[in-house]
Amino acid sequence: MSFPATRSDRGEETKGPAPKIPAVLLLTELFPPAVGGSPVLFEAIYSRLRNTAVVVLADNKVAVRPVAVRRDATGLTVVRRPLATAQWGIRAPQAFVNHVRVALEARKLGSRGEVIVHCGRALPEGVAAWLSRRFGGPAYLCWAHGEDIATALQSREFSWLMTRVYRNAAATIANSLSTGRMLEAIGMPPDRIHVIHPGVDVQRFRPHLDADLRARFAGDGRILLLSVGRLQRRKGHDLAIEAVSRLGASVPVSYLIVGDGAERAHLEGLVARHRLQDRVHFLGEVPARDLPRYYAACDIFLLPNRIDEGDVEGFGIVFLEAAATGRPTIGGRSGGVPEAVLDGETGRLVSGTDADELADVIQDLASSPEKRHAMGTAGRDRVCRSFTWERAAARVSEVHSEIASRDRVSPGDLYPRKRYHLTRLLTAILRPRQRSRR
Repeated sequence: MSFPATRSDRGEETKGPAPKIPAVLLLTELFPPAVGGSPVLFEAIYSRLRNTAVVVLADNKVAVRPVAVRRDATGLTVVRRPLATAQWGIRAPQAFVNHVRVALEARKLGSRGEVIVHCGRALPEGVAAWLSRRFGGPAYLCWAHGEDIATALQSREFSWLMTRVYRNAAATIANSLSTGRMLEAIGMPPDRIHVIHPGVDVQRFRPHLDADLRARFAGDGRILLLSVGRLQRRKGHDLAIEAVSRLGASVPVSYLIVGDGAERAHLEGLVARHRLQDRVHFLGEVPARDLPRYYAACDIFLLPNRIDEGDVEGFGIVFLEAAATGRPTIGGRSGGVPEAVLDGETGRLVSGTDADELADVIQDLASSPEKRHAMGTAGRDRVCRSFTWERAAARVSEVHSEIASRDRVSPGDLYPRKRYHLTRLLTAILRPRQRSRR
């Protein structure tokens, strides 16, 4: 397929000559309507790139309708193919075949000089880009989110593979300084690590009172607490529930939990054990369009994350979304969260392991409307100043242009003696052998 026309800085499409720099091919399993921070990040940033054609190669299992190629609501061209796989390594034959198949799909959309591949993660998306690059394919960069590195390091095979994907990438984009340090620890050269913090749409997420939600959950004057995110151990929902149980009747609160995940049954059991059914409410996934209402309705946002068996919070877009609505935030003092929450200024940081400490912090903020207002105002000011999606998209464009310029100056492949025709070679691997009939 041909790449779409580029968009100017004014948001207009430009026809005519091909772009001066290679187009972007975003390769990711995680893209809306999939939920989570990564899908939000990718759509928000790549829909805002200017003067660069963008095509997204995404998984088709979460598509609303089985359309192979379409323009989404943001104007991005999204190509849907079966990408998702539970086999991230290359030792198993079927796993290797899956990576080869994705590499071929990517090569159909653009060859060397036409595109630069942006991989949503090193594993599994980056493996296909790495294999393609080894055989003369386009340059690629990889995003790093923190938890993906921590997960890969739990496996010798995944660790080996991830390290090679990152080291052969033209650049990496880390979502926080914390994630950048993790990349350095596995041998990524510092000059190829670019820290680009996520952003938030400050027009969607803004302060306003949602009377309906407050009347439903805090009509009796309770302090309304909110958490948004997948129900995972490292997010700290269990600690928040324990803290609510310690507050007792002296600090009347309602705690709303937005999101779903593997920990839900355990958390519901914890609520029942402490008899908090009238104070803790599991809302499951809510439509993205409704999220700003929940943030704006709450008094305090909290997600007391911690490191859990190596699993770490790389940054936490939800803290920015809460801050944009003028709400104070409470987060864990680990991973990239201290970059999202300024302790004592826009919110508070806690250990993520001490329920009494968290209860004291909640009580302190609950008892002081003035402190909540000051932190909420500082948080929104900071987000509007430093954490917009437009700023993040501009930084990604800079990295993309830098790679394009470097690739033009040094056109040689990483493996010049192996410049076979990738499509012919890999198709031969995939093609079933035909047995002769006698």
